[in-house]
Amino acid sequence: MTNGKSLCGDLMVQTIERAPIGTAFLNLEGYIIHANPAACIMAGYELDELAERPLHDLIHPEDVPIVYSHLTDLLKEEHYSYQIELRLLHKLGHVLWASSTLFAVKDDEGKNNGFVLYLIDLTVQKRADRFAAEMMIQSDKLSMAGQLAAGIAHEIRNPMTSIKGFVQLLRSDTGSKKKYLDIISSEIERIELILGELLLLAKPQGVKYESKDIRRLLEQVITLLNSQAILNNVEIITRFGSKPAFVKCDENQMKQVFINFIKNAVESMPNGGKLTIYLEKGEADRVHICFVDEGCGIPEAILSRMGEPFYTTKEKGTGLGFMISKKMIEDHDGRVVVFSKPDEGTTIKVTLPLVHKEND
Repeated sequence: MTNGKSLCGDLMVQTIERAPIGTAFLNLEGYIIHANPAACIMAGYELDELAERPLHDLIHPEDVPIVYSHLTDLLKEEHYSYQIELRLLHKLGHVLWASSTLFAVKDDEGKNNGFVLYLIDLTVQKRADRFAAEMMIQSDKLSMAGQLAAGIAHEIRNPMTSIKGFVQLLRSDTGSKKKYLDIISSEIERIELILGELLLLAKPQGVKYESKDIRRLLEQVITLLNSQAILNNVEIITRFGSKPAFVKCDENQMKQVFINFIKNAVESMPNGGKLTIYLEKGEADRVHICFVDEGCGIPEAILSRMGEPFYTTKEKGTGLGFMISKKMIEDHDGRVVVFSKPDEGTTIKVTLPLVHKEND
């Protein structure tokens, strides 16, 4: 029996010495009694350099209190073992991350005799995790840049479409050239402003709020898009009333909103139809601007997700048009509500606060 115990003891010693896991034996005061080759390599010391060295010499100062707190708890038998991540100080001065497990060692009579510390090097894994985190940050930055670029491209596409349409009309020598040239000039200025916003990200341009008759802005946008509507066999019907409806707004942003809503309505009627745009007085000096189409409608599942970036049913859409428009309306102390039924059409209701022209 004695030989069996001796053999088991010899096997345990050989296993510990050859194990790839760093193993160190500590006395009750926390001094190193013995360490296997794996632990010596991890710390960068020879065995005789580690012997009788206090454990705290090899641990990052910020991790020392928690390690010795766990050693104290093990002596009190409050826990059987502890597993923590800690930083080791290599002999050459650099820091290593290690997964450590602490055990209390007892003699045959059950008395505490010291501690065993197992160490697994996590440095490579930590570096990989840090690299992955940095890549995630870069990915997020690229995603934001992509979203911004898509949004700007979406807004530039609208005036470019109008400019191309009016150039074709001018070539055919039909209509009022001056009227079309004024609109083309206005749209070119919008493109310059949008590109300026991209180039001056570090210094965003201020929004200019002025009292504008919402009817006039709608008429200008409808003039802009009417040719596209006609090409799609869509009739735009307006009911604006005879009374002015002044709103404190940024003219450029408000036009972008109306362009997005009208274009979406026209595109939802590939076989033609009617788009009705009307104004109605709301409560507490507010005006409702309604866009009612006879298009394909929007299913409830999609309707609930409108406004999410990059969520779209259009083959070449970005999902940013409605999101940007909704944000612009909210920035004007307004709100947007959408009502829709598949195969029956969609109504977009924009509500904005009215202002009195004479007070401006």
